[in-house]
Amino acid sequence: MPGLQGEKAGTPPTALDRITTLGGVAVLLLVIATVAFASHNRGLQDTVSAGQATLAKAQTAANLDNTLIRMLTSAAVEHDDADIKALLAANGVTYRQTAAATAPADTKTTEDAK
Repeated sequence: MPGLQGEKAGTPPTALDRITTLGGVAVLLLVIATVAFASHNRGLQDTVSAGQATLAKAQTAANLDNTLIRMLTSAAVEHDDADIKALLAANGVTYRQTAAATAPADTKTTEDAK
């Protein structure tokens, strides 16, 4: 096409040709850097997700442990089981026995009396 700069063989590139080429190279480098950062970021997200899954499993296990400890403690107190008390004490579990407020079985409430 007539009128384009640098179209003839052997003519040196103009300043505009150099600027355009440098701009194209800069854009290409920025695209490569963006892809590299996105890939690295995805790897970090996978690592964080795996850590969160591990924490969720640990929390579930801790809840189960706490439930088992409460049940063992309750059984030890209700049945005055020395073996369970010794097991709990050996594992660092301490507890306080509180007086349970229970109503006698034969007492009727005001709604039952009506």
